[in-house]
This record gives sequence, structure tokens and C-alpha cells, in this order.
Amino acid sequence: MVERLQEALKGATVVDLDGSLLSGNSMHVFMKRLPGMLMKRRSPGAAISALWQTWLRSMHVINHSSMKWHLTQIARRHLQDSDWEDLAETIVQSINPHVRDLVESRRKLGCLTYIATAAIEEYTFPLCRILGYEGAIATRFTDDKAEYEEMKGSAKLENIEQLLAKENLRLESFITDHPDDIPTAKAYPNLTVVVNPTQKTADQFREVGVTRYLICE
Repeated sequence: MVERLQEALKGATVVDLDGSLLSGNSMHVFMKRLPGMLMKRRSPGAAISALWQTWLRSMHVINHSSMKWHLTQIARRHLQDSDWEDLAETIVQSINPHVRDLVESRRKLGCLTYIATAAIEEYTFPLCRILGYEGAIATRFTDDKAEYEEMKGSAKLENIEQLLAKENLRLESFITDHPDDIPTAKAYPNLTVVVNPTQKTADQFREVGVTRYLICE
């Protein structure tokens, strides 16, 4: 009975974004482009605020999560849907062809594809649509900064498992590059593929039973 149920479930590939599906970091693109995007929307004060938050982060006055929350708040107030689409079009240019090919090979076998990332929803969702993937799990903005939580670590694992249950999916592959995803890798060690790990990262994943790596040259 259980075997028949497993066979009925659709397979799913879940892939991390920054450093995995992308060769670069989408947040860096967002940080660099946001002031110019705000100026085009005739919001110079907002552009200055965005630069101020980036400077505070560069001086280690605020942490990464705090900067991300403030930049997202500023962008949500002033940008339009077309701006997020344009940003996603820029970000997709840094896709890692090796990871893309791995994902596409799974899609040819019938697997659905989902992005699971600490990147923000605002550009991850349009990026997902551009790539033709089925959906994404990403960091959701909250009006209350105290409730803000990046989609990584145990939170990512919890949301992946909720997605699998809701959509009647079975995980076929989990692709990542970052130790923040060790909770998910620990839950699915035989299904995890680590992209371009350093020796330290490889050792960290090996400790939870992961032995599959994708080296992109």
C-alpha cells in the first residue's frame, strides 16, 4: 500500500538559488540595482535610504538580515511589478549552466522543480516564472521586523516538507551549496547534491551522510 502511494506521488527537485542555481548572489544584484531603480521611479529619498542601509551593513553596524528587511521595505513601497520582473531578468543571466542542466535532466524524467531560498519572494517568484518552474519557497516580508525570518536552516526544511505534503510530492533531489541547508541535507542525505563545496563545506555535509557533489568547472 505504501509502495503504491509512493509511486503515485510526483517527483520533485528542490534547488537552492544563490551559489547553487545561480553562480552569483542575487542579493548583491538587488543591492546594486535598487538605488537606480528607485531613481527611475522618481524616489530619490528612497534611493538615498537604500544606499544608507547598504553602507550601514558594509560598516557592520547592522547585520545582513536587518539590511535585507529594510531594503525590501523600501523597494516594496516604491517599485512596481514590472521592476521586479526586470530585476529577475537580470538575475537569471547568472544561472549556473551545470546546475541548470542537472535540473533539466530531472524535469525530462517528470520531476517538478521548486526553488527554496533565503532570497526574497519579490524577485524569486518572477524568476521562477521565467525559468518555467512550478514554484518557490523564499523569504517573506513581514511588516513587523521582529517577525521577519529568512528562509534557511530548519525553517527551510519545515517549509519544504509542508510543500511536499500539500502538493503530494516525493523529494527526488535537493541541490544546495551552503551549510545553512544542513538541516534539510540531514533529513534527506541520499537525495542531496552539494554544488562546488570547499573542503570545509564537504566535510560538514559528509558528517550528516551526504556524499554527492557537483563540481562545476
